[in-house]
Amino acid sequence: MNIEDKKVAFTLAEVLITLGIIGIVAALTMPTLIQKHQERVTVSKVKKFYSIMSQVQLLAIKDHGYLDEWDMPDGVTSVSAVKFMSYFKPYLEIAKDCGTSSGCLQNGTIKILNGNNWLNYDSASAYYKLILNDGTYMWLKASNGAYCASPDGALENVCGVIWVDVNGKNSPNTIGRDIFSFAITKNSIVRPNNNDCKIDAAGWSCTNWILEKGNMDYLKK
Repeated sequence: MNIEDKKVAFTLAEVLITLGIIGIVAALTMPTLIQKHQERVTVSKVKKFYSIMSQVQLLAIKDHGYLDEWDMPDGVTSVSAVKFMSYFKPYLEIAKDCGTSSGCLQNGTIKILNGNNWLNYDSASAYYKLILNDGTYMWLKASNGAYCASPDGALENVCGVIWVDVNGKNSPNTIGRDIFSFAITKNSIVRPNNNDCKIDAAGWSCTNWILEKGNMDYLKK
């Protein structure tokens, strides 16, 4: 046989070693790739919700005037939540409407970014809860005191607050990770300005971080 006729091939041991190396590299890199993908999805959903609710509010203002002109009771109650959401509902695509009853949100107490327990919104009757057609969970409350004249989220003259859970009942159900809030003023949807978007803090202002920077790098700090 001429030397030109000889075939070069890998031995079984060499193939197994190569596959082992590929497996180790995949095991090391896959968690990072999955995390980056989840981050991109979360950022995209927060931005989408902000855009949708800003448009919804503009439509409500067009039909009913600025929010401080709406017929609203003061305080955080089930009555004020129902009344407040009634101005927004006609412009939302709703899959499930729970009103102030439970059944539309994650069952149990959500956490703030530093891991501490916060509140079970699903069982709280002062919040109006919906599931939108795209699977987004949202809930809303009216302002804490005088309507459209209360401080909230380090902001003044807040009419109410709205929350979004971008992945529904799935974990981690944590402010700054999959749950984000927005303040509602008389003419716009506003990001909280608490300056607490830190891994060892509450995380309310992470909404602002995402909309400004387009990432969730605060989770790395």
